[in-house]
Amino acid sequence: MQHRPAPRHLELNAGESLFFHSKAGSALISTSGTLLVTGAPRWLGEQVFRDAASLEPGQSHTVADDGWITVTAQHGGAACLVSQPARVPLPQRLAVAAQQWLGRLSGITQAARGRYRSAKPV
Repeated sequence: MQHRPAPRHLELNAGESLFFHSKAGSALISTSGTLLVTGAPRWLGEQVFRDAASLEPGQSHTVADDGWITVTAQHGGAACLVSQPARVPLPQRLAVAAQQWLGRLSGITQAARGRYRSAKPV
């Protein structure tokens, strides 16, 4: 059984902001009012850059990277629904990683066999 965190409902007054940590893949959905979503700070060249998205009622935004984001109500009251991605249990993540690693190893060994068979004696 997968653990799925309950969505969070946020109510903001005009000009009010909320600063919180969010996981990559989380969805922010504006249910009323206009929201400004400012992403986690990151480096772009030698400057700190924060991407921003404006959400009208009914629009959604998917968080690209883990980090601290800011949600600001721009005009009137605003509501937002935050749902986080389902967590995959560690044993399942390890099994997928092992399968990917074995697939790469198999490709490497097949390529090496092909080169060995086509080699001519010296």
